[in-house]
Amino acid sequence: MNNLFSAELYKWKKSRGFYVCLLSAVCCIVIIWLSFLLADRIESGQIENGTMGITVSQETLEEGQSESFLDAIDIMQIVQTFIGGGFSTLFIAIFICIWVIGEYGKGAVKNVVGKGYSRNSIFLTKYFSSILISLVLDIAIVIASVLTGMAVMGTARIGENFFKDCLAYVGVQLMLSVAFSGIIAAIGEFTRNLAAGIGISILLTALSSTFANGLDLLFKAMHIDFRVSAYWITNVIENCPIEGINIDVVGSAIAVTIMWTVISLFAGMVHFHEADV
Repeated sequence: MNNLFSAELYKWKKSRGFYVCLLSAVCCIVIIWLSFLLADRIESGQIENGTMGITVSQETLEEGQSESFLDAIDIMQIVQTFIGGGFSTLFIAIFICIWVIGEYGKGAVKNVVGKGYSRNSIFLTKYFSSILISLVLDIAIVIASVLTGMAVMGTARIGENFFKDCLAYVGVQLMLSVAFSGIIAAIGEFTRNLAAGIGISILLTALSSTFANGLDLLFKAMHIDFRVSAYWITNVIENCPIEGINIDVVGSAIAVTIMWTVISLFAGMVHFHEADV
């Protein structure tokens, strides 16, 4: 299995898809922060309104209210938007689908099976390499969000608890990302079709939380005390607080991570054993 994992790391380093996803995510973050800076300059009158298509409405400000557009923005809120708002999960889902399903399209999985490696080792290698890739993407997105935010807003806006809250939040999100990436890896193994895998993964990322919330309302109307959103991975990712993370939040995240990791790992491994490569 060590040889297989080393081979996966080598292919990962040579993967253009990974670097395209990584650079695309970072560029999006930088562009969004620069648009905030431009809006701030327009609002303060330093730049003409409408520059580069950005228009800031002139509203009557209450007495004592800051006129700075950036004053209403908090770096941790932006980090939460990028990590918990479906931004990072979308990039992770797309790349893992390419990473897993692409191996079937190229016949690489069939060749590895033909060399005598056990199916357990093959699936586990692809499964855990997918998790590792997702963690790297998440960390890169967090670093880009924080550093660009500090460059745009200045370090004076960084509170004394910022790094403590940021590390706690990112730690929980990285743990949840393990389960999420495992689910996407299992989807890729089940579908083995790039269009289907990416389509299902995007639906999972964009719409499953809304569906879970709808089930919550349905159960509530039926007087059933059960919340699907408390156990569905994308809802837990979205609802993770950016400050005041306590033992209850961490414990819930651990339980959800273990549950979905076990489910995706077991389902993917069973299917890989039974299906033709």
